[in-house]
Amino acid sequence: MSQENVEAIRAAFEHYSRGDFSLLFAAMTDDFEFVTAAEMPDAGSYRGQEAREWLTAYMESFDGFTMEATEVIDAGDKAVSAVLQRGRPRGSEIPVESRWWQVVTFRDDGLAKVEMFSQRHQALEAAGLSE
Repeated sequence: MSQENVEAIRAAFEHYSRGDFSLLFAAMTDDFEFVTAAEMPDAGSYRGQEAREWLTAYMESFDGFTMEATEVIDAGDKAVSAVLQRGRPRGSEIPVESRWWQVVTFRDDGLAKVEMFSQRHQALEAAGLSE
């Protein structure tokens, strides 16, 4: 199933790169968990509807928000992705971009968890991999 997960991530990011996040929300399990990187606003762990609301608010705080996966690494029932986010903070004309790492955990019923990290080694370690 791991190659299937990698392909699912790549397909989803094709949509995210155009600002379409419908696949993300459709794939989430009822108990989906989102764990922010410590450096992100309102850092913490969010589950279920609270996670959906946090992600929606974050994305809506930007105009033209997109995400691109610049690397995807197979980690069994997980996938590690390098993520490039772009957008303009609401009310600003100045484009910004940030780079993050994420670990995505899959279950048979869909997307169970996304964990964000600021460093590659942190994401690899969380996925049970090493550099």
